[in-house]
Amino acid sequence: MRSIATQTQTTRASSSPRQPPRRDCRATRRTFGASSSSSSDADTDCSHGGRRRRRDDDDDDAREIGTQTVASSSSSSSRRSNGEKKWDDDDDERSGEEEEEETSNSSGVLRGRRSTVARRGSRRHVLTVLGTIPASVDVVKNVSFPIPSEALTPNQTIAISKTSEEMSSTSSFVDPTIDSMGYHALSDNKVYHNMATSDKEARGLVGLLPAGDRTSEETETLRAKKSLDACGTDFERYKVLVGLQNRDEQTFYNLLRANVEELLPILYTPTVGEACVRFGEILDRPRGLWVSLNDCGKVEKLVKRWRNENVKIAVITDGERILGLGDQGANGMGISVGKGMVYAASGVNPEWLLPVQIDTGTNNEDHLKDPLYVGLRKNRERSQKYDLLIEETVFAIRKRYGDDVIIHFEDFAPRNAFRILKKFQDVPGVVTYNDDIQGTAAVTLAGLIASTRIENVLPLEKQKVLFFGAGQANLGAADLFVRALKSRGLREEDVLKRVWLFDSKGMVTTSRVDFADLSNEKKRFARIEPENVFDAADVLSAVQLCQPTALIGAAAVPNAFSKPVLQEMAKNNKRPIVFALSNPTSRAECTAKQAYDYTSGKVVFASGTKFPLDSATPQFQPGFANNAFIFPGVARGAIAAKASSVTSGMFLAAAERLAQEVTKEDLAVGSVFPRTIDTLGDTARSVGVAVVRRAKQDGVAELDRNVAALVAV
Repeated sequence: MRSIATQTQTTRASSSPRQPPRRDCRATRRTFGASSSSSSDADTDCSHGGRRRRRDDDDDDAREIGTQTVASSSSSSSRRSNGEKKWDDDDDERSGEEEEEETSNSSGVLRGRRSTVARRGSRRHVLTVLGTIPASVDVVKNVSFPIPSEALTPNQTIAISKTSEEMSSTSSFVDPTIDSMGYHALSDNKVYHNMATSDKEARGLVGLLPAGDRTSEETETLRAKKSLDACGTDFERYKVLVGLQNRDEQTFYNLLRANVEELLPILYTPTVGEACVRFGEILDRPRGLWVSLNDCGKVEKLVKRWRNENVKIAVITDGERILGLGDQGANGMGISVGKGMVYAASGVNPEWLLPVQIDTGTNNEDHLKDPLYVGLRKNRERSQKYDLLIEETVFAIRKRYGDDVIIHFEDFAPRNAFRILKKFQDVPGVVTYNDDIQGTAAVTLAGLIASTRIENVLPLEKQKVLFFGAGQANLGAADLFVRALKSRGLREEDVLKRVWLFDSKGMVTTSRVDFADLSNEKKRFARIEPENVFDAADVLSAVQLCQPTALIGAAAVPNAFSKPVLQEMAKNNKRPIVFALSNPTSRAECTAKQAYDYTSGKVVFASGTKFPLDSATPQFQPGFANNAFIFPGVARGAIAAKASSVTSGMFLAAAERLAQEVTKEDLAVGSVFPRTIDTLGDTARSVGVAVVRRAKQDGVAELDRNVAALVAV
């Protein structure tokens, strides 16, 4: 082997020159559209130290939906306060000077998390190696490990080369694919697997792990399940699961895959709501990418620090409207991580996921006063700086991971949700959707379509829908309902007469005194009627005046669907449809028991969070209207089709396919969604197939072969 000195000189000589300073937020805003749609340079140099991302190779993974599994490679672990005003874009510019660029790697300083260095005499002991430092290591480092001689002799050195990223030494004691060594392997959740950790001797773990025999995957899953079963509350279980994910990723995903029905309500709704409220109590090892106002102009540098090289889905939130709980600020990271867990449970490789929290402050006074709050202690930024930071973040993610990376927006407040979605939809080539708007719309429509298969429920074309709540969820659902009826041959002006919106100020009509101040999305559905015939100040009056066949709640107003309201729905319909979609359960418009009791069992009911079954009425097993049935399949389909955008037609196709997944047995007990989520992966695949077909029909798919071959898995 060449001497370390010779290797060091060679590597330094080939190091790239110092890069010019990055553009600031303003520059990003001015050039965003063009840059985003033409960032082909992400194909070649989109990693820390020039590691080239070979997207052509990755396409093989994307082409076949059925092969998108949670399983990892053989050598390592798999790794939701509504503001109603329109956005007021002021012209505040970012002030302050750019932070000076970090010293380039050619000077021998590592970017991101620097290795811990201790000096002992003249020796320099580098205690971390490839995998715990960024991949942008340009300089060969001399690494000495004072660990047992059977694994490494004290003076053995490992040469880490940025070009080969392999370890070599004077004796072949280690697999070149090994990333973390020694004590640091215990902190690497992609390596550490408790007693099932592989290559213990080669990794220098002898003496750092018990001497017992290596255990099986099943044994480690059982060990984790025992810890979970010892917990008294779902919040405690949530903490245990997050700890397991941070410690042993492979066991976490094994446990999740085997117990989706039991664990998803803990990792996602409803428990994730409490987790976001109490996020400061459970901050262990923060997962995801944290981008704040302090990082304006430097986001590209932050994105380069993310460990995974093959991200295909970035889940981005600003935390302003988490579920029905309002502004949770930086605590909203819990929802981005939670959505990632749903993706993983649905067959998406965890390595493809990037949770992102945009921290621009919070207006939640409780959090601002809480010493455990993890975000910026300031009120929310309402100036142009907010938009600039969002744009810069999306630009940086697409630059590193490619134009086809999916930008999934989650739990933005109504004042921003629609305009941000539209902004990026208008940028050619940006693959994006907002789950609160489009995912909720699709799952709601799927429930309505499936309901029409129940006896005495009117066909979809004859349904009249009253949407209680006029935020992004119901506005999205109303829009997709109109699209569905138009696809069945109805004219839009006729369909709009079948839709009513009811917001915090009453029925949305053109006669309202605040009509001019309504958003364009609301104005579209404002009823134009003589003599204010549909003006109503409360839900009961609205139901009496409109006589809807379906009542959809997404206002997070508990008990809004009172006994008189439900009785009125039952009086006007043989089989009324009532969906109480608000999360968590404490915010639902009514409970399942109330819906069945007050309608004498006539109601077709579904909720956003699953209610426990009532032993007194076992014949009723209400549907679980969860977006988890939609967005993973949309993502898998978009990835497989290499879609250049995600169209409304693709969400319509997803809704129609999900409705077909509901069996006769489901409908027999009143469930208009699949009763079990244990088959979430199968549902996501079926939905993905429909999405691929619609993407091709809409002209946004870039397929190398015909759809039949693509979906025949």
